[in-house]
Amino acid sequence: WMRLLERWFDVYGRFLARNPWPFIVSFLLATFRRRQRKNALYPLFRENKGNFQDDIWDIYAPIDGLSRVEEKALERFEFASGSHHYRMQVLATRKDDADMLQLPVLDELLAAHRIVTENITATATLNETRIEMQYGEMCGVYCKQSNAAVIALLQTFAESRGHSSALKMTYPNAEALNQRVYLGYSLGDISFDSASPPHVLEARLVILHYMVDMSLPGGRTLAEDFERKLRILFDKLTEISPVLRFQLLSRQREIEEQRAITLTSLPFLGMTVGVLTLFMLCTLIDFPLYKSQHLESIFGVLSPGMALWTAVGFLWWAGYPFSNILTIVPFLTVTIGIDDAFLILAGWRHSTKGASLEQRMGESVAISGASVTVTSVTDVLCFAIGFFSNMPVVRLFCIYTTLALFIDFFYQMTFFTAVMSIIVKRQLTIDEKRAERDTDPETSSLERWTAKLKESSSSLFALFPRSTSNSDAGSDDGKEPMGHLEAFVEWVHGRTAKFVVVVAFLVHIGVASYLATKVNTAFDMENLYLKESPLTEISRRMQDHVLGEAFTVNFAVHPMPDFSNATIRDRFEEMLTRLERIPQFSMANTPAESTNCWTRDFTAAIAFWGDDESFWAPEELLKNFREYEQDEKYITIGNDTSGNEVIDGFFFTITYKNFTSFLEVEDMMETRRSILAEYSDDFTIFSHHPFEKVPTESAASAPSNFMQTAVSAILLMSVLVLLFVMDLEAIVSVVLSIISICLGTVSYLHVWGVHLDAVALISTLMSIGFSVDYSAHVCYHYFAHASEELKEHEKESNRFSGSDRVRRSKLRLLYTLQGVGWPVLQSGISTLFGMIPLIFIRAYVVAVFWKTVILVGVLGMAHALLLLPVIFVLTDDVKSLFSCRRKRTVAPSTTVVDENSLAVIPYRPHVLAVNE
Repeated sequence: WMRLLERWFDVYGRFLARNPWPFIVSFLLATFRRRQRKNALYPLFRENKGNFQDDIWDIYAPIDGLSRVEEKALERFEFASGSHHYRMQVLATRKDDADMLQLPVLDELLAAHRIVTENITATATLNETRIEMQYGEMCGVYCKQSNAAVIALLQTFAESRGHSSALKMTYPNAEALNQRVYLGYSLGDISFDSASPPHVLEARLVILHYMVDMSLPGGRTLAEDFERKLRILFDKLTEISPVLRFQLLSRQREIEEQRAITLTSLPFLGMTVGVLTLFMLCTLIDFPLYKSQHLESIFGVLSPGMALWTAVGFLWWAGYPFSNILTIVPFLTVTIGIDDAFLILAGWRHSTKGASLEQRMGESVAISGASVTVTSVTDVLCFAIGFFSNMPVVRLFCIYTTLALFIDFFYQMTFFTAVMSIIVKRQLTIDEKRAERDTDPETSSLERWTAKLKESSSSLFALFPRSTSNSDAGSDDGKEPMGHLEAFVEWVHGRTAKFVVVVAFLVHIGVASYLATKVNTAFDMENLYLKESPLTEISRRMQDHVLGEAFTVNFAVHPMPDFSNATIRDRFEEMLTRLERIPQFSMANTPAESTNCWTRDFTAAIAFWGDDESFWAPEELLKNFREYEQDEKYITIGNDTSGNEVIDGFFFTITYKNFTSFLEVEDMMETRRSILAEYSDDFTIFSHHPFEKVPTESAASAPSNFMQTAVSAILLMSVLVLLFVMDLEAIVSVVLSIISICLGTVSYLHVWGVHLDAVALISTLMSIGFSVDYSAHVCYHYFAHASEELKEHEKESNRFSGSDRVRRSKLRLLYTLQGVGWPVLQSGISTLFGMIPLIFIRAYVVAVFWKTVILVGVLGMAHALLLLPVIFVLTDDVKSLFSCRRKRTVAPSTTVVDENSLAVIPYRPHVLAVNE
């Protein structure tokens, strides 16, 4: 396959050298046509950003997750789901973080709430008609759940401080005038007394809830305007109040703060381009200066930028949303595109000097095109595996990245290569003119020095001075003076190098394997925002409150069970008791106090009349429910076959606590689901908490996603290497490198503070794709081109010491490093430099990527330029050892011929005996 590719690219390169302009003009038009400008990055800065998809509660949740089904089941119960209302929460705390349950503080809090309800109006324009509403007109079914009522209860508690028999300040349910009041949504950061059940002593957090009915005409616009005015009001109140601090949390604000990551990162893309351009200019300098590949450097950066613009524009035009997780895509596209440019430029440097432009372009494109094709195909297909992930955010990232890298490959092999052919044509013209003017056969000392430097200009070692142990004229034995690259090859073939590298590799595998056992899927909501975002503190406070004090799970029951059957009622009560007593996470002393279920209140209400089955009859239940003044927010009403109104479903809540992380939430969720499964023959019940969809279930699916993705990617890479290189040693070497690099990346990321979540899953795909690049270049050149160069330059084997086999091995490795060593280093170092600007973006989703790229870059270069050469040498030693033994054991006479020395070795019977 590679030979066919090389021949095709040779023909293509010659054609491109003759006709560069059609490639340049056509791709410029394809990139910057008007539709592309309209649909690419421009919408990022528009007022209407409807094409964004930053809703973490959707894209970070597994597509096949049970939480999606549970959430859907709760939508019929508005008070459990809030599906038709837009929620805004205001976290009220004291500036000194002291107790909020003080009468002056609560008076100020009530005054702030009254400003909202009495003075703030939201406006919207619908069909040229102006709509203006106060909060009392927009709050829908939540108007009865008044913040004022909760504050009044807290004021009563602050005045009486436990002396009122009409008020029992327990948590999460308090009792006022024999009515239960749920405080789990309103109080946080609580201290309790030692009574049983414990009573609230202090609360350092009070949460106000504001809801807007989205089904109203212009409901969304009303909600947006109302939230905007709430922000202004509470920011002003925070500024002027000597006591209180207000912080607003809403879905829209979450989305805005996530978008801020993208908008903050975009300016750093320009810095990355500048850094990479400077790096290319410095590393591609040549003498005379007109031969430096500086113009090529500029277009080497411009080409992936054009590919990125085209890919994003096309996907935007096709309707794919843009999310903050895609912030890293431009950086990846540019850095990978520059890697391809390094290989193409190295191909030109290795083409035949003095040949025609067509021949040299054919040779350079043949050499680099096949190698770039291998790495591009592996990168594209590796990210394409993410299409099958059950995480929408992974799919979205992989769609953008795959298309960007795919288009970048075509741009590099067409637009960039065509531009390069025009630039080098000018350089060849200057060479010809200089040759005509230069009739002096003698060359200057500077030219001799630069000529020697260019002999191995594709290697980093060429930047260092040659060894001075021998004069430039040659050594006493007539050998060429040994440079640093040759010295490195000699060192690799030594016993010390083999021992050190193998031991270091085994230590790396051992340490990485141990650390891999410590990797966990812990997730924090604050990871989704910039570190300096105000939502970072708010999310941390809300997460601590919900996990530690009031993790309220809603249970949806539909259809309505036949409660006229006493056995069914007993089974339901048994299930309820087990659910509220889940070990470790239930309300310790009185778990029943954590449950709000109308069936218990109804049972208590009818107890005076005896256990009469008629109270539970479906046709009588709704009438009795209303007669005993039960809260109808817990039920839904339908019609039976006769058209009579009946209760057709209901929900109840149980509050849990004592969670320290979402890993523990996962344990409780699985326990709860298993309990419900045991009663599935009697009831259809779904349970749900918003934090179980994201991040709990997304974290729970991460290990299986990771294993599936990693194994699939490694198998795919193995098949691709087999198809392209067709050498068993190459496959083993590359696969060993992939596994080692991936294992090291995941393990060392854990040490670096990165957990195995959806973002880390994307970074795993990156690490697998990147790890192939470095190793594939070295393996391909070693097994394909180095052998041919060795045959052509067999006479140069006297540059090294040792037997003929050892000298050939050293020369083969030398040609490999001369061919791809410097481009691999250029690619790796440029990738590391390209990540430097990202370090200044203080966001977890960005940090995961630059940490991954740095680890993969360092590990990839170490494997490609240190481990693989040692593996090649050790493999050659093993093959030589077995070959020597076979020849000795099958010796037909009393002599054995050593092919290396061509000397006759006396026959020794004990050698055969040992081998046999």
